[in-house]
Amino acid sequence: MPTLSRSQAEDILYQEASLLDDRRYSEWTSMLTEDAIYWIPCNGDGGDPKQTISLVYDDVPKLRDRIARLASGIAHAQSPPSITKRLISNVQIEDSAESIAAVCSAFIMYELRRGRERVFAGRYEHRMRFEDGRWKIAAKKAVLANNDEVIDNLTFIV
Repeated sequence: MPTLSRSQAEDILYQEASLLDDRRYSEWTSMLTEDAIYWIPCNGDGGDPKQTISLVYDDVPKLRDRIARLASGIAHAQSPPSITKRLISNVQIEDSAESIAAVCSAFIMYELRRGRERVFAGRYEHRMRFEDGRWKIAAKKAVLANNDEVIDNLTFIV
């Protein structure tokens, strides 16, 4: 069984960032396991997302609904859509065993929408699982550096 290398993890994270920046969401969701979770906690690292408030806590069906709204043109909070660019760095394998791995990285995400620029920074925590002959994302947690501040219109995928 395979073990995830840092180089492989970087390639996956860079590909994910590129797909999200290009709004190629169906390709992005193909990188996810069917039981994947996408979580953005608020107020620090977050506790149990089923017991505390989160900015986002989505499973794959909820993500597909979110993506359908973004693609429909009726998501007024993303009309026109944000232009984003993600920079990923400091990729580290936190834990790796056969067919599973925990990967941490730092990110900066730039957003431009209607002449307004915003920058988000934080830490990604990905859980990867080897499935169907490739590494897939089983969980993505985006811990924003400012997640204890007021964040308006976080309607894109971080």
